Amino acid sequence: MINSNTVKIKDDEFAELSDLIYKHSGITFTINKKYLLENRLSRRLNELNFNSFKDYLYFLKYDFKGKSELNMMINLVTINETYFLREKGQIEYMVNVLIPQMMKAGKKSFKIISAACSTGEEPYSVAIMLNEAGLFSKARFDILGVDINYNVVETAKKGQYRTVSFRGVPSSIQNKYFKKDGFVYEISREIKSRVRFLQGNLMESSLYSKVGKVDFIFCRNVLIYFDVDAKKRVIDNFYRLLNTPGYLFLGHSETLSKISTSFKMNNFGRGIVYIKEGL
Repeated sequence: MINSNTVKIKDDEFAELSDLIYKHSGITFTINKKYLLENRLSRRLNELNFNSFKDYLYFLKYDFKGKSELNMMINLVTINETYFLREKGQIEYMVNVLIPQMMKAGKKSFKIISAACSTGEEPYSVAIMLNEAGLFSKARFDILGVDINYNVVETAKKGQYRTVSFRGVPSSIQNKYFKKDGFVYEISREIKSRVRFLQGNLMESSLYSKVGKVDFIFCRNVLIYFDVDAKKRVIDNFYRLLNTPGYLFLGHSETLSKISTSFKMNNFGRGIVYIKEGL
């Protein structure tokens, strides 16, 4: 019987597995991350009674259950660290400056996408701040969270969180929008009803046909896991997805330098926004 010890991955197996992950998700694992794949996947190999990554790779590629297992594997290796009101300066700029400007110009409806939304803290934060600004009574908003990981999408739909999701969140916001039950904080029905979620892969063009044109994209702390080619592919997809004008927010450590020249960069003091402008 196989125990729960870590299953070691050989260099050639790592190369094959990391290539499979890249083709499916765009996420790059370099050789110095070999231990990470071992740690995250060993338990799964033990559950399936595989003694080696070689056997697991064969299963992924050739077994009729391989496609569903590939999705399970991506769920296990993707990183899902997030919390409410993270880098809130960007959301505040959208809520307090950009949307009022667009409304003044006559716009009445907005679509906002949280790409790689993980367990939903980001899109729910957007809904909370829109509500705090009183904007739901003044315009129509469609807020969509998208993530490749089916499990975190299902978690996001439940709207239930632990204390770790509230780093730096004022108690007034926490008390207003969440109901505590033991160690669980459940988001209010009002905010929950404002956000919908979709499982999807940012690398696949079929996702964008489901989403339709949008006004704002938040894709923060995601591109750092992609190589240059994957970044270009995702950003090109975002450009086509955005209305004109359209706005793209990245993480503070991310940039479009050497990735795309299609956007105009605007440093608004508390962050950067990339703008798709008209010709």
